Amino acid sequence: MKRKAEQLLQVEFICPACGKHLAWALPTAAISCPYCGMWVTDKNRHKPQGEVYLPVDSEQTVLF
Repeated sequence: MKRKAEQLLQVEFICPACGKHLAWALPTAAISCPYCGMWVTDKNRHKPQGEVYLPVDSEQTVLF
């Protein structure tokens, strides 16, 4: 049950090569860094010490 709940939380993708903050997305995402071209996944993304998780429907990630 805990694993299912974690899959619905967004994490911050930070490029491990250049350190740029890319996006908030689900851990299953793969994002191409527009600065250095590296593909960033949950396995290779830079994870800060105090990592924050956001729910999928969080108003903090709504674009306007």
